[in-house]
Amino acid sequence: MLQIRASQVFTHSIEDAVAAKKALDADEPFNEVVQKYSTCPSKQQEGDLGWMPEEAALSLMGEKITKDETNKIIGPVHSEYGYHILMITEVKIENLNDPQVDIAVISPEELHNRISAGGSNLQLLDMRESWEWDIAHIEKSQLITRENSESILSSLEKDKEIILIDWKQDRSPSFVKWLLEQGFSYAKCLEGGIDAWSDKIDPSLARYEIDEDDGYRYEDIFEEGAEENRLSGGNFGRAGLDERGHPDEEDDGGEFQRNAAQGCHNSSDGIPTGAL
Repeated sequence: MLQIRASQVFTHSIEDAVAAKKALDADEPFNEVVQKYSTCPSKQQEGDLGWMPEEAALSLMGEKITKDETNKIIGPVHSEYGYHILMITEVKIENLNDPQVDIAVISPEELHNRISAGGSNLQLLDMRESWEWDIAHIEKSQLITRENSESILSSLEKDKEIILIDWKQDRSPSFVKWLLEQGFSYAKCLEGGIDAWSDKIDPSLARYEIDEDDGYRYEDIFEEGAEENRLSGGNFGRAGLDERGHPDEEDDGGEFQRNAAQGCHNSSDGIPTGAL
């Protein structure tokens, strides 16, 4: 499978797109054209969109890329978002069956650039708990829980990229491995999770902390009697947390931590332990 890295000039103006292409045809450096004409946030990284699987590149660029097409310039390509001029910067072959292949990640900056470029080939799955989702989540991401996992997974398209979002990228790698085993070839973790996204991309999203002592995996651990609150969509009633989902300073969380030390859920549906 090919992985393709590209940079882009993006603009809403057809006039600017034509001017940018003329500048590139006149051998003006791509990074300078980006700075002059692009309105995409990727401009801060000289237009870099990061790595994407070949199907995602095909969807964005409108043509298939081969391994020998580094530095190829494509466009202007018109999408529902505007006009794109793309340059292939790197192409590599990745064997997903190789057990030595590292779990793929996408940085917050790369994901932001991909979303800003259209992101039509991205499927964003948030694997945190509902109370965490209520605190902060990325627009257009889907919350996947034990209750809806079957319907969510059945709706995923195997030829589109899946980006897994957790708190601090602590349990998404195991789920990526499981998805790869199920034939979803294009799964990645959001590097640093929602915490890094809030820190680097969207400071308006609240950040929060979770007590990870004794291997805490923020599973469905509730005080006795709080299950009804969880099923009704409430975020509260969790031992050791206040009404904001933050650790309660007046509660040492003893029972909470003792339960948490037991580790992850047992899986009854083939989904890896600790994934949901």
